[in-house]
Amino acid sequence: MLLYLLRRLTLLAATLLLLTVIVYGLEFKLLTQNGGGFWSGYWFFLQQLLEGDFGISSATGLPVLGALGQYFPATLELCLAAFLVSLIIGVPAGTLAALRAGRWQDTLLMSATLIGYSVPVFWLGLLVVMFFSLHLGWLPVSGQLSLLYEVPHVTGIMTIDTLLTDSPYRQAAFLDALRHLLLPTLVLAIVPTTEVIRQIRNTLLEVLKQNYIRAALTKGFSDSHVILRHGLRNAFPIAIPTLGLQFGTVLTSAIMTEIVFDWPGLGRWLVTSIALQDYAAIKGGTLAIATFTIVASAVVDTLSTLIYPLKRKAIYARQG
Repeated sequence: MLLYLLRRLTLLAATLLLLTVIVYGLEFKLLTQNGGGFWSGYWFFLQQLLEGDFGISSATGLPVLGALGQYFPATLELCLAAFLVSLIIGVPAGTLAALRAGRWQDTLLMSATLIGYSVPVFWLGLLVVMFFSLHLGWLPVSGQLSLLYEVPHVTGIMTIDTLLTDSPYRQAAFLDALRHLLLPTLVLAIVPTTEVIRQIRNTLLEVLKQNYIRAALTKGFSDSHVILRHGLRNAFPIAIPTLGLQFGTVLTSAIMTEIVFDWPGLGRWLVTSIALQDYAAIKGGTLAIATFTIVASAVVDTLSTLIYPLKRKAIYARQG
């Protein structure tokens, strides 16, 4: 297992190194207008990254690293909330689709996943803003928090910062932050929810064909007991690597969601930087999003291997 972890870390380091080569290559002509080779320039570029120097924003005159620390927590809050919602909705719905495979419930859920996957995020976002915010007036239109509340920036995650403040309106500010978070979370969760439903359904259908499932049913255990005790317990670890990849999808989809809801996150900042041709900010934002996606996928895949017995046995067999 230690050898496997070392290989995973080596692969992760090589992938991140390749990412820096690609990012540097995109701006090579800009960086070498005064002469110089590719690799000598790349080595200087890599040294800057290792020192935490992502450059200076041409739009604000401030370090890009500080902007990443300011905007990334808001994006992380939105993405984690959307991913959690997708699991809460997707796992039970996928389980129901597997149990009712071929019936109207399965057909209805699969049709819903196809529609949900096909609907553009920005179009759906505009619809929910017009209906729930402008027409009904139930939820805020944009932002993380109302201007009525002044909450110090501690973590950048507003739902946490409102709880950390000692202000007398702490509870009201926390509820207001949740209200601001609700609509963008639901919109952003649509696509990963469809994928969770599909993956859980397909994986559970394969697990339910196994002999140990049939043996449990012949022993008189109820269907719900077999599904929860044996079905999902074995299906979920298999689906984890694929589900982990959805976090990258959520992170990229958050860019359009942040624009629609004026969410002060990394995606909106990156789009603004592109419009202003702020190359240092574009480079830093691209590296941050890609690095987080790669690391998150690697961590999820490693965890699934550690908790899934069959994968561990396969690793031991290869090492032996």
